[in-house]
Amino acid sequence: MDPREAIRARLDFKGLVERYVALRPAGKGRWKGLCPFHKEKTPSFHVDEEKGLFYCFGCKAGGDAFSFLERIEGITFQEALEKLAQETGVELPRAERNAKPRRELLEINELALAYFRSHLEGKAWAYLQRRGLTEASVERFALGYAPPGWDGLLRYLQKHGVDPRQGVEAGLLIERNGRVFDRFRDRVIFPIHDPLGRVVAFTGRVLNPEDTPKYLNTPETPIFKKSELLYGYAQARAALRERRQAVVVEGLFDVIALHQMGWPEAVAVLGSALSPDQALLLKRAGVERVYLAFDADEAGRKATLAGLDLEIARSFLVYAARLPEGQDPGDLLVLPNGAQVFQEALERALSEVEFRFEAASAGLDLTRPEAKRRVLQALLPRLVQAEPFDPVAEALKALIIDRLAIDPRALEDVILTQKKRRRTETLTTEQVRGMTPTTREPRDKTLLLELDIIALLLSAPQEELRTWVQYVEDHTWPPPDSFLAEFIEVARKEYFSPERILHHFEKRGEGARLFERLMLAGGTIPDLAASLDKSMARLREAYLTARLERLKAELKQNPEDPIVLLKEIQEVQKAIEAERRLYKRP
Repeated sequence: MDPREAIRARLDFKGLVERYVALRPAGKGRWKGLCPFHKEKTPSFHVDEEKGLFYCFGCKAGGDAFSFLERIEGITFQEALEKLAQETGVELPRAERNAKPRRELLEINELALAYFRSHLEGKAWAYLQRRGLTEASVERFALGYAPPGWDGLLRYLQKHGVDPRQGVEAGLLIERNGRVFDRFRDRVIFPIHDPLGRVVAFTGRVLNPEDTPKYLNTPETPIFKKSELLYGYAQARAALRERRQAVVVEGLFDVIALHQMGWPEAVAVLGSALSPDQALLLKRAGVERVYLAFDADEAGRKATLAGLDLEIARSFLVYAARLPEGQDPGDLLVLPNGAQVFQEALERALSEVEFRFEAASAGLDLTRPEAKRRVLQALLPRLVQAEPFDPVAEALKALIIDRLAIDPRALEDVILTQKKRRRTETLTTEQVRGMTPTTREPRDKTLLLELDIIALLLSAPQEELRTWVQYVEDHTWPPPDSFLAEFIEVARKEYFSPERILHHFEKRGEGARLFERLMLAGGTIPDLAASLDKSMARLREAYLTARLERLKAELKQNPEDPIVLLKEIQEVQKAIEAERRLYKRP
């Protein structure tokens, strides 16, 4: 019998689904519950126990036990097959020559984990307590300790029938000059799991500050490739799927600390930056937003940019969260307000667009052509590689135009030229100087201000959108021909549904720019009313400035009777000054 059929025959499919979904009867052999793959209030997820199939009438997800496990656990078909085969006792055909050695390495790692965990006491346990870890966190991440002796693990493995050469192959032992000894000595041990939760490697952290290196890792083995795994992924998988977001950090302690403080979606890279395979794990788990919380130093900035440059990273909304320099999430665990500090870092997180621009412009005087050239040169590769409709690239263009005072047409020409040449060429200062317009288009500025307000409105919870739209209309009195007036009308027609509103505008030029401003706005706005009040003051100033220009033009055309017009001009000028005082007020 085909192994898949054998698994289906032995598997309690309903029991498998019930590990993740509360089911209730929906007919003979049929069950229903809330779909685990999208948010809903009314059950649309159905299970046919006899056929071994599931289907959601809401998000259209469906399939058999293998596809259910793939989706719910964020694993591959082969991994789902192996997991269900192990559960049901079905022997899979092993064509690969390395299948048996792989199983043996996994078993050796399990033995090693038991050895390390049995020795977690005394100074190692005291060290973890000083770092703020609870017993529950230590248990959840299966932390252990490698004693200082040279052959404790070697003798333990031999006692359990493991040949020293196998221990060397697993990366747990070292062979040198004909002598075999333990790799990890006097270190706190962190086991590293694969997506199925199997122990595939270890990292050891020194207790003696004079020992080096600070962190020692298992070398890569047939079952461990560090660029393919994320530390804490097995523990975070359910939260990643539920919250649709990931917090990616550098350190192993950082992950455990964040889980303990209330961010169970935290994972760590096993290297200097997020790799394509690691990003793919997040995508499989249904992640939509990624917060990169690397160190605030130069290495951290480079690691963040490396993560942003991944092609697969364009599948996510990516933000850069930064703690004060010298701090990392692991340090926050022992602070009384540590969780609040990290929450504020997430709320202040820069969107990918803002982070790229800030990283490129740090320390530069952007009024100087040479500084503009350096910023533009740093950002051009992302613009040249952009897809036809790439919201990040479009938002980046808008920011360049706004912050560097670059002419939009000139920027598009440079991007198009470099795309045709299929490489990014060095710009000259004279080229950049020629891209700076002498004046800015007032109408364009007004549109950007309107888009900023709309982006703020769309950041509000959907149930509050109607109230905030009315608030803006009552406090800006948008002209009938303005984009803001059109937005308000469309919002009412679309019953204040953000998705339907965006769909209405997405094919138009203003729609692309609206997506740009939404990307620039970032995540949740802590004080929406205050942000709106300042933005509305700027917009009212722009509306009044346009009115002032019209009055001045009218005065030029009709100079015979200037008293009424001059009086109105004076009133408008006073109103403009009043608006400026409002948005400049701290």
